[in-house]
Amino acid sequence: MINLYFKTKYKVVHITNEIGNYVIGGMGTYINELYKHRDGETGFIHIHNNAYTDIDIGSFPGFYDILSMTYDEGYKIEDLECDIVVIHFYELAFCVTEKIISSKKVVYVIHSVPLPEPPPKDDPFGGNLNIKQNFEYMCENAHQLICVSYAERNRLLNIYPQYDRKTKVIHNGITLAFEEIKNKRTAHKKKIFGYIGRMDYRKGILECIKAFKDIDGELRIACANNDPYYFSTLLQYIEAANMNDKVRFMGWCMGARKDSFLNSLDALIIPSLYEPFGYVVVEGMKWGIPIISSRNGGISEIIQDYKYQYDAYEQDELIDIIKLFQKDSDEYINKEVTYLEVQLQNFTVEKMIEKYVETWRELLES
Repeated sequence: MINLYFKTKYKVVHITNEIGNYVIGGMGTYINELYKHRDGETGFIHIHNNAYTDIDIGSFPGFYDILSMTYDEGYKIEDLECDIVVIHFYELAFCVTEKIISSKKVVYVIHSVPLPEPPPKDDPFGGNLNIKQNFEYMCENAHQLICVSYAERNRLLNIYPQYDRKTKVIHNGITLAFEEIKNKRTAHKKKIFGYIGRMDYRKGILECIKAFKDIDGELRIACANNDPYYFSTLLQYIEAANMNDKVRFMGWCMGARKDSFLNSLDALIIPSLYEPFGYVVVEGMKWGIPIISSRNGGISEIIQDYKYQYDAYEQDELIDIIKLFQKDSDEYINKEVTYLEVQLQNFTVEKMIEKYVETWRELLES
């Protein structure tokens, strides 16, 4: 266990498996935003399975209000002194004991209903019984369920309508300052496109690569090789389609490497088959570069009436929207990017924090 000035009592404690550089996806971005804007009454517990690996303190977002422990040490959470426990991942259901449920308010933030994509109609969890049981346990025992988009709330309630009254939506937020719109352009070459995110079939990477067979342009992919089988599938397709000169793998990009990657693009593509929220969309909007995005899931709530969007389950739609983007004038593209900048104001971290503070107050008064 590592204690980074974690206090003996808090009002709210977030329990998560992602924080700092220990990031898998959008949830990690969200947790880091919460940490950056925390008050003195909020603590964070990092649960990890690195029982035999040293944890790097420098990989945390700060040196205060953090307690890091292994899964095996999770039983100690039962004696936590706080008013509200917030769980961010269904696999952490073991932390929510009878003692926790009876003595504290339990909140489960549903960053994603853990279903395959697309969800099988006869069995939405695709036979993953353990995932289903942990998820249902969290939903049943939480006093408040928070979904990160209306799309995700609808996905939840389509399966579990009984949770309607205790479910609310709080969109994710991001730190934003005007000067951080870093890459605003007036001219667009429309040749270099990029994807950044996890190596995961649900992200639509293979479908995106297939589209580029018919596109005059280069696709750059920035992601870690966290799924070797899927990565092998991508490489096999690229080789068979003779596309080695059109697709480049850039590795995992964070910090300055991520900045450099985004700065190299003429447009960022988000080809996800489905996104519960879509932090990568917000980050692209913050960067000020054109986005070509799937509209499936929570993404549609972010981009609204933006022109360059498509249905990820219709392969030709991505080809058509990229070609449309390439044909459009710089003036028109700049107008669309400006529209996204206006939309971005709806997803600031300040608005997100305000809604959480209101939720904590309502919970403690109930």
